Amino acid sequence: MTLAERLRQLREAKQLSLEELATEASISKTYLWELEKDTSAAKKPSAAVLLRLAKALSTTIGDLLNQPVVRVADAQVAVLPSLQEFAEQMKKAGTPLSDADLRDLALMKFRGGQPETTKEWHHLYMTLVNTVRGNPPS
Repeated sequence: MTLAERLRQLREAKQLSLEELATEASISKTYLWELEKDTSAAKKPSAAVLLRLAKALSTTIGDLLNQPVVRVADAQVAVLPSLQEFAEQMKKAGTPLSDADLRDLALMKFRGGQPETTKEWHHLYMTLVNTVRGNPPS
């Protein structure tokens, strides 16, 4: 199944119009229409667009792209002291991290490493928020 077919299938299952989904995903209605009509898979939406569409459709990018996925049971995740300090700073600032955000940050690694300071955690968090949500907290 192509992205075009899956996108339309998921949109219709949620009973959303093109305009409603476009608004939710912060993309133009025209671009969304083009993606749904692109049965030859010529269009290559960016990862940011795919993330916003997946979020708006309450699914994953893997599901959106009709890729096989597996679910992993919830497990305890170790939180580095610097990440815990960052979470406390965010809480004091009035924008606490959700449990899911804290878990996702704790699991994130780049080239085998993780941020070491609260400032680095803040930069990573804001980059992710800007990419996925498009509207960072204050």
